[in-house]
Amino acid sequence: MAVLVEHDKRKHEILEKALELFVEEGYEDVTFQKIADRCGITRTTLYIYFKNKREIFLWSIKQLISGLEVDLVSLVEREDISTKSCLLEMFNTIIDHCQQNQQLFRILLSYLLQLQKSGIDVNERVMRRVIRMQHLLNTVIIRGQKRGEIQRGTVKEINELLYSLVESAIFKLSVLGQSNIDSSRAVIAFAINSICS
Repeated sequence: MAVLVEHDKRKHEILEKALELFVEEGYEDVTFQKIADRCGITRTTLYIYFKNKREIFLWSIKQLISGLEVDLVSLVEREDISTKSCLLEMFNTIIDHCQQNQQLFRILLSYLLQLQKSGIDVNERVMRRVIRMQHLLNTVIIRGQKRGEIQRGTVKEINELLYSLVESAIFKLSVLGQSNIDSSRAVIAFAINSICS
């Protein structure tokens, strides 16, 4: 059992160090060898854990999203707070994660553009990564409608509205390079206040 724990621990350390490297150098400039060097291991050892740089990058993104999901799930499970408070906390948590990982979003944008050039459906790839977040959002919206705290709009319309505001914030961070997105926070709060009674 100790071997499995050490294997998982090593894999987690590789992902953390690789993510740091991707942020520092960008996706294109990072090589499998650079990741191995940063981790203090050989390329052969790195191959035990991952097939290639792309797999490491995707696992790093998954690990980051998993951390966000844990935070969101704990908010959604709190039935003692109003729908409005839950939504506000959820979106502030999402925006906080986005701001903390601004450089990563720039790299992710570059990676997605590279995929798009090679004919890959980027929208489908992104949706695979955010579907859990949208399900959690649906759960809160449906609960709010049942409680009578949300009276306008369908679940789909509200989800689309709020999700598009997050996309806008990510665009400001990754494309426009804005580090202060308080205006996005204010617009999201306005939207949530508008749909909640």
